[in-house]
Amino acid sequence: MKVLEEINVLRYYKPFIDAAGGVGELKKALKWSEWYAVKWWEEIFNDLGLSSVRGNIFARALFISLRLRGYIGENGHVKKRPEKPELPTNSYAMEFVELHESFDQLGAVNVASNKVDENMISVLYSTMLSQGWYKILRRTFLELIGIKNYGVILEPVIKEGNVALAVMELHTPKLYVGFDYRRDNVELAASVLKAKPGGCVGNICIYHATTACDVTNIVKRLVPNGVDVALLLHTLYWLLDPVKELSCIASALSPSGKLIVGQQVVESTPGLVAMVAAMGAKHVFSWKGVEKMLIASGYELEKRYLRYMPYYIAIWKPRRGS
Repeated sequence: MKVLEEINVLRYYKPFIDAAGGVGELKKALKWSEWYAVKWWEEIFNDLGLSSVRGNIFARALFISLRLRGYIGENGHVKKRPEKPELPTNSYAMEFVELHESFDQLGAVNVASNKVDENMISVLYSTMLSQGWYKILRRTFLELIGIKNYGVILEPVIKEGNVALAVMELHTPKLYVGFDYRRDNVELAASVLKAKPGGCVGNICIYHATTACDVTNIVKRLVPNGVDVALLLHTLYWLLDPVKELSCIASALSPSGKLIVGQQVVESTPGLVAMVAAMGAKHVFSWKGVEKMLIASGYELEKRYLRYMPYYIAIWKPRRGS
């Protein structure tokens, strides 16, 4: 990690670092993510070869992130192996390691060959969203970007409603609109938030929609002046057509509206990035790739907090009149 990035992590994510038991405990946990990533890649490469990268996003995420770190070469062969790390003692840091252990039991080759039951991976994803370390990561993000300053919030791909619930614990927005392309997620989020699928209950509205473009007109009817913020926490890689959907989201923002992005990228923790890719993500991004995509979608950067550790965080706004 570059010195400036490390300084910014300590500056912006101190509550998360403290909860994880301090820098030492956090580094132990992160080393396990690298150790497992190398283990998984070596198993996949030995069994399936380099062609696995073309056919599976889990394998592709491992290949890109480990190449960046110098663990593997362009031909896929492992150049160096990290030593097996010491286990952390902090409960949140240990939760993070145990998530990797649970995923490892599925078998990396099975995951890369699409032989693992989708329900088993979905259970792991739900487990991750509810773990203590992830809750603190999420809360720290919301406090960092000042979620209390936004009255009307749009959340594309609301998933199981965990982000919305965390927002409600900090702040009561005037209106919170979420959508998801999966009907089961819409049902889960509605249940968690005591809302109604396909409509509004109080200040919460949840809809089923294949893409952000399919829900834009609904948002405009609900909020003719536009939403204050579109909140995308670990969401970009779920979007089916990111550039098109981001452009549609821009049209739903108010004249002063913001797009706030928190996104795991290939420069972040490699094991975690690969796991989430296997959990249904459609894409993997570098932090520079995220920014190029946002520029192509008609946005300009207002403030970047972090490039990649623990993940990319920035505030963007539409380029008006472009």
